Parts: sequence; structure tokens; C-alpha cells
Amino acid sequence: MTNILLVIPNLGSGGAQRVFRQQYDFYSQHFNLVACVFNKDNLVQADSNLNLISLNVPAGDNLITKAVYFVQRISRLRAIKRKHKITHSISHLEGADYVNILSVRTEKVICWIHGTKKFDNEISGLLGWIRRRVLIPNLYIRSDHLICVSEGIRKELQRDYKFKPELLAVIHNGFNADEILQQAKNQVNFPHNQLPVLITHGRLAHQKNLLALISIFAKVKRNLKCRLVIIGDGELRDRLVDQATSLGLVSYKRWQGDLLSPEYDVYFMGYQSNPYPLLTRGSLYLMTSLWEGFPLALCEAMICGVPVMASDCFTGPREILAPELNTKQPTAIPIVTSNGMLMPLANSLASIDFWSDEICKLLNDESKRTLMAQNANLRSKDFDLTKIHKKWLALIND
Repeated sequence: MTNILLVIPNLGSGGAQRVFRQQYDFYSQHFNLVACVFNKDNLVQADSNLNLISLNVPAGDNLITKAVYFVQRISRLRAIKRKHKITHSISHLEGADYVNILSVRTEKVICWIHGTKKFDNEISGLLGWIRRRVLIPNLYIRSDHLICVSEGIRKELQRDYKFKPELLAVIHNGFNADEILQQAKNQVNFPHNQLPVLITHGRLAHQKNLLALISIFAKVKRNLKCRLVIIGDGELRDRLVDQATSLGLVSYKRWQGDLLSPEYDVYFMGYQSNPYPLLTRGSLYLMTSLWEGFPLALCEAMICGVPVMASDCFTGPREILAPELNTKQPTAIPIVTSNGMLMPLANSLASIDFWSDEICKLLNDESKRTLMAQNANLRSKDFDLTKIHKKWLALIND
């Protein structure tokens, strides 16, 4: 009998959490499934119907409490594995990976790697040094499978951590395009006018480089009348609003109950459980991330028929938009592909100029944007969820 354990630190609005939910739905149809979280912090309403076991262990606020809680998680997860006679344990995100590996009994241990380890700027300080130099090389090697969401991550782990090729495999994130397009038909409250709409969605976090995006938009707006829509929430919310204000942009802030009207420059739409109706309003989708794994948001925009422009950051966008490119370093100049545009990292005045110039060109070329969107939509079908399901099933059955 196959008994699968899914474990993740907590559930929220991140990409790894969404893959966790997809696997919950799929594996529960084929096997006995147990789903576990460290705690139920950040649990969204949509997850209230999930049958979750909580370890009831909080996050620590210093190295001592982190170590104590770490040991507690290992002990409690091992007890769950014993009680439910787990045969395969699948973990998402690094904290859950370590607990999964160290609580092993007789089951197969599978770790789902969602992001780059080398280029993630949030892996820093003493704890970051411990993660990169001690935990990653010495613990991950004890798993049975490391499943990478992109080929770039697989190459990184093999090159930088010398993991054997047979330990590593790639399974891209998958998408139910029919479901996304059906949800995109829902009504949404957004003011109409004829101005082009630049749009993006995701966490308001350092990784997404949205401060640079607002600077890019300010330069575009000097040449073309347009609007910027940012969907999502996060720790940089207030700082992003301040950045817009400092550049002379007027911001709509959904969380403050502002009256929605066509008079704003930047629309901060906050967290949206269904962002797709807004995405379909976009004239051009922008992703300025400094690093990614395999960005769900980019593929969602492609499915919604929006032409895309993405930073050629470490792992992800290039693999989606231009898998035929073999150069290792991020591009220093804009690259036009049939599926969208790859842009230099927006981390300098020169690169911000590149972005604003190319955005203006695309906004003035509707036929090019239409063709780009059509090709991108075709490319997104390569990541159809039914194809990914077959790989998930083979992973367990093999």
C-alpha cells in the first residue's frame, strides 16, 4: 500500500504552496495521503477544507529557539510517519526538506526544490552560510530524489554542490489552462479607459524587484500615457507606495479603501485570490525579478493571452521563453524571442533605460504584441497540468 506524506512549513500565497495544493488534490485521488504543515500561520480561507495535520511548532526568532523548534519538528514528523506507515514523503521548501530528511524511517524521501540556492539573496548572514556550506551539501545528498522545478536549478545543484545526476530530476510546475481561463471570465472592478495597462502580480518582496519596476514605469510614462497595475501584497508594500510618490506618481491603494477611478498612475490591487480577470486587462506583462525558480506568474500571464517581458534572471524565465538559448550568463541587452522578451536584470540606470525603451516600442506595436501573445500561449501548453501529473505518478510508481 502506498501512503504519501506531503509536508510544507506553512500555507499562504506562494508558488511552492500552490504546487503543494495541486499535489494534495492529485495524490489524494490515487493514494492514501497525509498532509502536514509546521503550523497553520498564514492559512488562507481556501485552505480551510484541506485535511491538514499541524506540528504546532512556531517559527523561532533566534538561533537557539530555531534549533529547539527544529528538533521538535523532526520528532513530531517522525511520529506521524510511523503512525501512518508512510512509504513516500514529499517536502516543499528548504525548512521542510531538512525535517523530512532527518525524520526518515524506511520511506522514500523526495525533496521538491523550488528556487535557486546560489543566487537567492535572502540566503545571507551566518544562517545563510550554514545553509549553503553545511545543510544543503550534507543533508540533501541523503534524500532519494531531488526534484527541481527547472533545468537551471538542476544544473546549479549538479555543478555547485556536486550532486550525482541520478539524484536529480526536473519536473516543471504545471497549469490547468482551462481552469485559469474560466476564472478569467469573472467580473472584476477596474476603471475603463483607453490607456495601455502594464501589469504584474506576485509577492511584494525584494526578489521581485518592484522598486525598479516603478522607476521603469515612471520613465515610460514620460513618453506614453499608460497605467501600472501591481497585484499582490507583502512586506515592501509601504516602501513601494513611497517610491511611487517620490517619482510623482499617484497611487491607488486597495487596502486603504481608496475610491477606484481612472485618475491614478499606479494601482496597488493587493492580494487577489483570482488575479486572472485583471491579468486579461493587461497590454503588457512585466516581470522584473532578480531570481526565480520556475515562475508561475509568468506562465499564468502567457495563458491569459498577455504578451510578456521578463528579466533574464537566474533560472526560470529563459527556460520558459527561450529554451534554445545556451549562454550561461544573464543577457546584457534585450533579446526578442517568439514567446516574449528577455531583458537585462533591472539593477542599474542603463538597464532601466533598456526596459523603458523596449516597453515604449512594444506599446506602439500592437501587431507585434499580438503575435508574441499568441506564441506565448502556445508555449504555455508545454506545461499543461495533465502532462505534469503523469510525471508525478511515475515518480511514485517507479
